[in-house]
Amino acid sequence: MDNLNGLSGDLKSIAEVIGRDQALYLVSQCPRYKTEKRSGKGQILLYVPKLKKLTVRHSLVQALGYIDAQKLSVVFGGELLVLSHCAHMILEKRDEGIRKMMKSGFSIADLASFFNVTERIVLKIQNMELSKQQLSLQL
Repeated sequence: MDNLNGLSGDLKSIAEVIGRDQALYLVSQCPRYKTEKRSGKGQILLYVPKLKKLTVRHSLVQALGYIDAQKLSVVFGGELLVLSHCAHMILEKRDEGIRKMMKSGFSIADLASFFNVTERIVLKIQNMELSKQQLSLQL
């Protein structure tokens, strides 16, 4: 089972059904809703349709695929869930993916395009990785 540390509330419940990585990916794909007279990042609200109303064109299916969307629909069908942002966890996963693909030989431009970030962010991650390697060689 996936490590659910750091997850809470509805997001943890979702991760128990579809796994931690899929739950974090789902959070990254959900729109933020601002309420009037409120500052900040806004809330992440997710409506999970009942199974009979789940179609291949639904945003949940588009984000997760039909099988995982179906699992959520069976458990949470008809509910409005409030998800936490988990920005630090999403960024850790993104950076981990960039590092893995970098080691596989992908170019900086390709990585920036794939992860929808600037080349500067990819270079920053690359430099942090090089610094870690240099520190481990010194020890």
